[in-house]
Amino acid sequence: MQRKGEKSVGLSMDMLIRKKALKIQERLGMRIGLMYGTKNVPVVKNLSQTLRVLEDLYRIGLKAFVLPKELFSHIKTTSDLYKEHYGELLRIKDLAKKYNIELAIHHPTLPNEFEEEIKTYLTIASVMDCRTFIIHPTLYKNIPHGQAKKLVINKLSEILPATRMHTKISIETTGKVTELGSFEDVLDIVTATKGVEPALNWAHIHARGVGALRSEEDFRRIMDKAHTTLGQPFSENAYFFFSGISYGPSGEIKHIPLSHSDIRLEHLIKQIMSYSIKGTLIFEDPEKDKFILKILDDLGNMVR
Repeated sequence: MQRKGEKSVGLSMDMLIRKKALKIQERLGMRIGLMYGTKNVPVVKNLSQTLRVLEDLYRIGLKAFVLPKELFSHIKTTSDLYKEHYGELLRIKDLAKKYNIELAIHHPTLPNEFEEEIKTYLTIASVMDCRTFIIHPTLYKNIPHGQAKKLVINKLSEILPATRMHTKISIETTGKVTELGSFEDVLDIVTATKGVEPALNWAHIHARGVGALRSEEDFRRIMDKAHTTLGQPFSENAYFFFSGISYGPSGEIKHIPLSHSDIRLEHLIKQIMSYSIKGTLIFEDPEKDKFILKILDDLGNMVR
């Protein structure tokens, strides 16, 4: 049983951690968040777990959360959504809004017949007032690269006007050399399609370049190209993923703890501040929130 004094000390520590995390985000100009869950709940699978994780994120001062597609796998159509699940989605939305936590949904593995699934997930995201619905551009497989890119652009250009949702689609850079989803691919898709924005996964860019991001200059090259191509919309509301990653000649093998990887967070932070980038920075690490707590002091030093 926790003693009264111990509980008071715990609350004081939480307040200090929260204050530090909020100050770092204010100085950096970006929301910091996590993928899918916390150390205690690695992947949220139901309403109660989601609400618990939002409480935990608020307690430590984090301001963004990416929800996994599996959380909504039971919602097959928009009709199902409004008939049976609308209240649950509103509860998630309301708590996130209360705690000023930005939501997004991540769906990297859309099926071959993806049109209705995209529409359903966009509706879910819109009901919850998510900032974005994040997908990989790997919608068409086993066809030439250039043709696949054109088909993605054409299909998204058909789907988005029909949905009339305020939530945008984000196209995430992918990690394998053979996949559609290089940094250049994502820029091409975004510039050719209204209502679509990039989600730069720096670990994936690093991996598919077989260690492409080893210096500040490497990060600067990517940042400069994105800023030049996309302008103010990118600079004022960027969306980044960051993690450790292992890779081989074909690109990504798996995500690993940042401490075991050769990609450096300080290089990214310096370029974010150099370009005055605003937006969202999502960390993906096996230790989840414990990883954030471990690097708070390092982050604080980086944003001085």
